[in-house]
Amino acid sequence: MFIALVFVAFSLNAQKSGDRDWEIGVNSGISWYNGDLNPTKFFGSDYYHQAIGVSLRKNLNRRFALRGQFIYGRLSANDQASKSSFQLNRNLNFSTPIYELSSTIEFNFLEYDPLIRKYQFSPYSFIGLSIFRFNPETEIEGSVYELQPLATEGKSYSLVSVSIPFGFGFKWAISDRLLFSADWGMRRSFTDYLDDVSQSYPLKGELTGLSENISDRSLEQSGPDGTNWGTQRGNSQTKDWYSFVMAGLSFRIGPKKGSCKHIGI
Repeated sequence: MFIALVFVAFSLNAQKSGDRDWEIGVNSGISWYNGDLNPTKFFGSDYYHQAIGVSLRKNLNRRFALRGQFIYGRLSANDQASKSSFQLNRNLNFSTPIYELSSTIEFNFLEYDPLIRKYQFSPYSFIGLSIFRFNPETEIEGSVYELQPLATEGKSYSLVSVSIPFGFGFKWAISDRLLFSADWGMRRSFTDYLDDVSQSYPLKGELTGLSENISDRSLEQSGPDGTNWGTQRGNSQTKDWYSFVMAGLSFRIGPKKGSCKHIGI
């Protein structure tokens, strides 16, 4: 589907329909996470963090644009903010920075051209591919520990992964140079370890010292042998998600409105 959209976009571009200028911009907004420590809540202020970014957009025509974007944000969650008895007893928390570089294609639902008054606004949707880096940490009694080196589930994982960003928003040309846009983009990641939680507690004796203490912080032990070792810790059937709601201003790079260069003379 993504490849087909790119093909259509370039086909339309070859017909020289619409505007083809570049835009460079800055963005700010909020980020949050959905996964084992926050399975369902999308709009919960307990999980919001500030996010900032920069973007570069190439308008292919009035319907399609390509956008490259770099965003820095933060993700976190705490079992103690949940109403689930399982989570409350599990008693885990995490926080991670996230650095994302993405490439997306945008489809404008209305024809969009910042130089023509009747085309200066459009809602849009987007989809693409991103690569991101994360590094989950946990806080215990005021001390912060990096979780990946501790292998709290007896497994190693990469701190670099990919995701599929998709979402919707709107864009508005305030003037022929200054442009405003806002969107909500969800990311379906290909890792289940944004929160360092995925599968089961290791078997008894697999971990020692700090790794053992941080792996199982349960308030009560519930396994058949009187411990949690070897029992469920997370849900490995689903990957982690994260989202950005961003708004920003862009500057159009190109000939002035009405100039001979812009109309191709």
